[in-house]
Amino acid sequence: MLTEQPTFARKIIDVLERNPIVTINRSPSPLVRALCLALAAVLVFQLFYVGAKPEAAGLITPPWDKLAHLGIYSTITALLWIGTAGRMPLAVLMTVVTIGALDELHQAYLPGRSADAWDFLMDVIAAAGTAFAMVLLYGAGRPRRRRAETWSS
Repeated sequence: MLTEQPTFARKIIDVLERNPIVTINRSPSPLVRALCLALAAVLVFQLFYVGAKPEAAGLITPPWDKLAHLGIYSTITALLWIGTAGRMPLAVLMTVVTIGALDELHQAYLPGRSADAWDFLMDVIAAAGTAFAMVLLYGAGRPRRRRAETWSS
């Protein structure tokens, strides 16, 4: 039957779980979560602080600036996802999109910088793509419980 077929996401997760090289910790420790949240905060601070300096204008030339946006906003999304243990997927997504909008608004008022709708679009794509990847890898909501192992004598 059609309902018995595993979903595409389930197939990917099954392959990742069977591969001994890839390990996925679906319930990070409180220390790891705190470190991820702190690193995300540092990245956002640096984004606004370093971005406000005059040297930042033209630091990364087009089209490479779009790749930089993808990298930074994907990293922020992943750090916030792990920091919240995947329990607030929409909040993480909306937070990163809001940071992207505020970054572009901030750039509009800086000398030598300008707001760019394409940069904002890259921020949204990075956040949404990374959130989708995190759902595939970690799942949303509560961490999965491990299957009970049976002991044979």
